[in-house]
Amino acid sequence: MEKQLLAYQISGQTVGVDIQSWNTDDLNGNLPFKIIISGMTMPNGYIDISSIINWDAYGEGVANDYMYVRFTIRNLCRTKGWSNMTNTEKDVAIKHYISDDPTNAVIYLMTTKGMTQEQAQGFVLMSWHKYHAKLIEAAKQRMYYLKFVVPQYLSLVDSEKLFDNAQSLIYEFTELGRFGIEMGDKKSGLLDYIMSTNAYIGAGLEESGLTLLQGTWDNFRSALYSILVDGIYVKY
Repeated sequence: MEKQLLAYQISGQTVGVDIQSWNTDDLNGNLPFKIIISGMTMPNGYIDISSIINWDAYGEGVANDYMYVRFTIRNLCRTKGWSNMTNTEKDVAIKHYISDDPTNAVIYLMTTKGMTQEQAQGFVLMSWHKYHAKLIEAAKQRMYYLKFVVPQYLSLVDSEKLFDNAQSLIYEFTELGRFGIEMGDKKSGLLDYIMSTNAYIGAGLEESGLTLLQGTWDNFRSALYSILVDGIYVKY
């Protein structure tokens, strides 16, 4: 799913790019930044400013949670590739602990920032620590909204059974930030259980003996996936 970060334009100048401060009246009732996803129409008065730098600067002020922003930045970094990124983009990647090989970050900090190997390794470790704390916060928030969706498809009794059945997987998601093999983790997790994949083929959500109140299992899985992975939910 493609995500675009949009900025409003005031008299031909783009908020956050050409101008760093603006009057609320100049927005004409619009938000300074918006996010749209695949299939959505570009609203009038906005322009796409999606980039590693801009998502880092403005994404968290618009997205539902940190995980949404971090995953988007990660995809942009992977598409561009470490060797093709500017130093500023590499700084953002390190800030969010995004690197297929952490050694690249250590070498960069040593050669560009003048750090010793020990200092660079400590800096990367601290980046992981800060990113992981924000990841866990986002995971807890997603689980909060996911728990509202479940009883829309299952009775409250079956909802409780589902939460009991997946208790250890929910813990790994909300306390350790683990989705499962479907998202690149080393062991099956909550997402695998929901999708009945990997260790949960034939033993996942659909096979749990619970009864749907509405829709299909595909509808139910899609609704859960949208929150758990895509971070799409209405905050209240």
